Amino acid sequence: MVQDIFNEYARFAQIEAMAIGGSRALKKNDAYSNYDVYVYWKEPVPEAARKAVLKKYSTNMDLGNCYREYTDSCIMEEGMQLNIIYRNLDEFLAGIREVVEEHKARDGYTTCMWHSLLIGRIAYDKGGRLAAAKQKYVVRYPQALKQNVISHNMKLIKYGMGAYLFQINKAMRRGDLISINQEVHKFLASYFDVIFAMNEKLHPGEKRLLEICVKECRVLPDNFERNIRTLMQNMYRDPAAFSVVDTMVTELEKVLGEELG
Repeated sequence: MVQDIFNEYARFAQIEAMAIGGSRALKKNDAYSNYDVYVYWKEPVPEAARKAVLKKYSTNMDLGNCYREYTDSCIMEEGMQLNIIYRNLDEFLAGIREVVEEHKARDGYTTCMWHSLLIGRIAYDKGGRLAAAKQKYVVRYPQALKQNVISHNMKLIKYGMGAYLFQINKAMRRGDLISINQEVHKFLASYFDVIFAMNEKLHPGEKRLLEICVKECRVLPDNFERNIRTLMQNMYRDPAAFSVVDTMVTELEKVLGEELG
C-alpha cells in the first residue's frame, strides 16, 4: 500500500525524491512504530492533490501538520499510522552542508538531518540528487564539528547567560512545573548532542535515546542511565532533583576532559 502511494506521488512534477526513514529504515521497528516516509520536493504539492491520493488508502487523515516538520499523517486500513514528512530538497541539502562541511552546531540535534539522509532507504529519486548526497556525506565525523557541537552546547548547558543549569534550578525552586518541563527538555537536547558528538556518532533523533546510547556509545558519563531515570522520576515533585542535573553536568565535564584532554 505504501508503494502504491509512492507510485502515485511520483507523478507529481514537484516531487524530486522519496525515502523510507525512521526505525523501519534501520529495520528496528517494533509494534509501536509508525511508518515514516520523507518526501523531498522543489515546491509544495497542493493539499487537495495530496488528499486525492491519500483518501484512497485512508479515511482518517490529518494533513498539513506543522508540529515538527510539515507532515501528513494517515491511519491506514490495517491500523498502521503513516507519516509523510515533506522537505524542500534544496533547503535540506543546504542544512546538511552547513553541518558537515561548515561545521555549524545547533541547539541540540545537530546531526539529525545528516543521520536521516544516511539511513533513509530511497524509494524514488528522479534526478539522482538524494542518492548523490547520500554517497557524498558518507564521511567520518569532522573533528571541527565535534569541537563546535560540544563547545556550543556546553555553553547552553552551563556557561552562557541564561544557561539551562541555572534556569532549571530556578524553576524547581519555584515549583513551576511548566518551566521545569521546558528547561529540562532543552537541557537534555543539548546533553545528548554533546554525548553523540563526543562519541562521533550521528544524532538519531528523539526516540530510544537511552537505549541507543547504552548500546552504541563507547564513552558515557558515570551513572548515565541511573541519573537520567532519577531526574525524570523526580523533577516535578522534589526541588532536590536539581542535584541530579548538577551531577549529570559534572560527570559529563569529567568524561569530556578525559576524552578531549
